[in-house]
Amino acid sequence: MMNDYLKFKKIWILTPFFQVILMVLFFISIAILGKFCIMKTGLLFGKPNSFYLETLVAPIYEEIIFRGILLGLFLKQFSLFKSIVLTSILFGIWHLKNIFFVDIEELTRQIIYTGLIFSPVMCFLTYKTKTIWIASIIHYLNNFLVFLFVYLK
Repeated sequence: MMNDYLKFKKIWILTPFFQVILMVLFFISIAILGKFCIMKTGLLFGKPNSFYLETLVAPIYEEIIFRGILLGLFLKQFSLFKSIVLTSILFGIWHLKNIFFVDIEELTRQIIYTGLIFSPVMCFLTYKTKTIWIASIIHYLNNFLVFLFVYLK
């Protein structure tokens, strides 16, 4: 089951090719928006420039780790609900890594949002579609919108 989640599958009108194109477009959009942000403020979305690579690749590696691997492993041992809860708790805790880039208030918001809202939705979506790639596209979209709002401040 775990390896199945890492495969591209046609979901509705989203063929594997179109899924890759969407991820590439979001990747490019975040890269361009990040460049404008750095030129305008000297910071990347209000954070040090070292955060740049993270913003570009996180939607893929985080979905592989948390929905592709951990959710798949948990589903072999636990119910869907418990698997989603465990994966989401770990995903929220994972965002402690941002302690170097944000203040405690923002970090707390990130952990609550990612652990209680974003991750459960992405887990359920991955479970229903049997692939992580739709969740990766939404992850890119989520990050792009957050960065766009930060840039437009």
